Amino acid sequence: MENEEEIKDKEIEAQENIDNTQVKKEVKKPLAKKKPRIRKKQVVKKPAKSNPVSNFQKPRPFPKVTLEEALQVPLKIKELNGGNPWNAEDLAKALDIGAKSNNLYYITAAARDFGLTIGTSKKEKIELANLGKDIVYAPNPQFEHEKKIEAFLKIEVFKKVLDYYKGSSLPEMKYLGNTLEKEFGLAPETHEEFSKLFRRNCQELNIESGADSLWQTEGSDNNGTKPTTVILGELKGANKSTLKAFVIMPFVEKDATHPKGFFSEVLRSLITPAGLEAGFTVETANKQGSDIIQSTIINDLLEADLVIADLTAHNPNVLFELGVRMAQDKPVALIKSTGTGRIFDVDNMLRVFEYDSNLWQSTIEKDLPKLKDHIKAAWENRDSNLSYMKILRKGITLEK
Repeated sequence: MENEEEIKDKEIEAQENIDNTQVKKEVKKPLAKKKPRIRKKQVVKKPAKSNPVSNFQKPRPFPKVTLEEALQVPLKIKELNGGNPWNAEDLAKALDIGAKSNNLYYITAAARDFGLTIGTSKKEKIELANLGKDIVYAPNPQFEHEKKIEAFLKIEVFKKVLDYYKGSSLPEMKYLGNTLEKEFGLAPETHEEFSKLFRRNCQELNIESGADSLWQTEGSDNNGTKPTTVILGELKGANKSTLKAFVIMPFVEKDATHPKGFFSEVLRSLITPAGLEAGFTVETANKQGSDIIQSTIINDLLEADLVIADLTAHNPNVLFELGVRMAQDKPVALIKSTGTGRIFDVDNMLRVFEYDSNLWQSTIEKDLPKLKDHIKAAWENRDSNLSYMKILRKGITLEK
């Protein structure tokens, strides 16, 4: 038998085993290392971009300035740069406008939209368009006015409003605004400005009727037929004269010798003022580029007190008309530009005044008084025995 001491030892051993088992159960597993907490960047939500289509503004359908204001662009190009393409910086100086200002863009964009020029201040060069040349080199006031009307009607919304109201008379702004928005799609914020610009243009151009009848300009008969003769200049008041000088000259530049608008400028800057100063009402044929010689022109040619004939370019029509006039032994004043070749019989037997073909302001000022004296002399010597026909008939030869 086991003694008490052994029994106690076993009891103690058994108890230790029990205790160890409990300890093992109670021992906690080591905690797993926590992963470092990564801080997420806070995403700031940006406001959604507006839809560019929904906020899109339609291009402005009419210029910022009137036609008369926009005409300063082609006029400066003509007067100060000989009608040649010009850079925006120099044009800005000529217009007395800042080269970087919005105003320069507005006026050059208006000139472009009216069809007067090509390019704006955003381009390297600005040049005259054909319509701009027609206006600044116009041969007579009627032609100039017609071309201005054409430029005005280049703005589609001006033309549409003019036709809609059958003229330039507009209703009060409340009703005008309704129509501009509903019929023509103009934003309300542009209505006041449109009304002012439209009215100013119509006033400056003397527009009253609708677009369809605008071509029947002053001087047309009741049937809208344009006159074959136009008055270029007429003395007024006490200086009014009954003497008429009829001008025959080329109307179209047909070679590279003379730039487009050359003959219009000669007529406007030289012949017309010289004729007026010499005491004549100055008239010419309303050819507008046509080569047709009408019977009414021949009648005007023969009935005029004096004919001023420009022999530049040896234009066949001019030479024919000159022959008709001279065959009647009526007075003529002959002129030509520098560089024009000689016409043997005429140049040797009659005096021909030669003007500077550069047409600079300085040369025009120099030639103008001389041309006036030449015209006066042709009239004052009309009864001389030295007319072309009398010279031929009598066989008189003159020393040049």
